[in-house]
Order: sequence, then structure tokens, then C-alpha cells
Amino acid sequence: MWLNIRIYVYEMHQDDPKKCTSAKMRRMKLAHPLYRLNHINPKMVILDPTSNSILTPKDDLTQGLVVIDCSWQRIEEAFPRKTKGKRVRLPLLVAANPINYGQIGRLSSLEAAAAALYITSNKEQAENLLKIYKWGPTFLTLNKELLDAYSKASGEEEILEVERKTFG
Repeated sequence: MWLNIRIYVYEMHQDDPKKCTSAKMRRMKLAHPLYRLNHINPKMVILDPTSNSILTPKDDLTQGLVVIDCSWQRIEEAFPRKTKGKRVRLPLLVAANPINYGQIGRLSSLEAAAAALYITSNKEQAENLLKIYKWGPTFLTLNKELLDAYSKASGEEEILEVERKTFG
């Protein structure tokens, strides 16, 4: 199997299960379920859109990448501050999923995991992950230049500069 980085999903069951990208990732054995947040290893990277830290190419995903699947309307309650692990937000990207298409930063769990993989030089795994939906490869098309710029950045400052130039 081509999986290099283990992806873990904590599902809060706040969205329509038929449209839940993390559930499909789990069903296809592309992600592993997390049943409790206290099972997160302190060395794992947690994608947290409320974090002040930004994912950089230097972040180490070898202990695992955690995606917390929740509704965007209830985002604040989804990320309790006591959770172990390195909490980072993704750099700004444009959503390709049908629900939030074209919106900045409103990524599905699938898009978020793929972006994290791509930025940290796991591009093949990211591309393969996105193939489970017809719209998945569109995410790469919409964000190719940004993802490449983010993956070449030396740190948060350069990523913030790319965000400023692109999104104002």
C-alpha cells in the first residue's frame, strides 16, 4: 500500500454522513479512527484551524496526522485546549469540495489532510488521497501554485508572506 503517513480521524458526527469525507477515508482504509482525543500521541500533528501556529514543510508527520472532523459552524467547541499533540493550522487555501467551493480556508477533512501531506513533501500520498472523490484533483488544480510555494517555505514567516501576497 502507498500510505506513508498515518492519518487519524476523530469524527464528531456533526455533518451529513453521506458527505463526510473523513468517513469515506476511514471506509477506504486511508485513515484510522480515533475514538478519544486523549489517545492522541504528543508527537502527532493536529490540524486545528483555530491554532496560531502554521503547518510548515519542516513539521514532522511521521508520528501521525490528526484530522478532527466537525462542522464549520461549531469549530470552537471541537478543539479543546487540553488536547496533546502539535496543533497547527494550514496555510490559506481555496476549497474545491462542493459544499464550500471557492471559499478560502473552508476545507473538507480530505482536503486538509491532503494539503498537510503535500506541504510536508508527501505529494504522492496527497494526490492518491484526493482521488477518492471526483472533485478531489480539482483541489490540487486550484491550489497548485500555493501548495508549491508553501512546500518551499523555510518557515511561518515565508508562509505568511505568501498568504499576504495572495489574499491581501
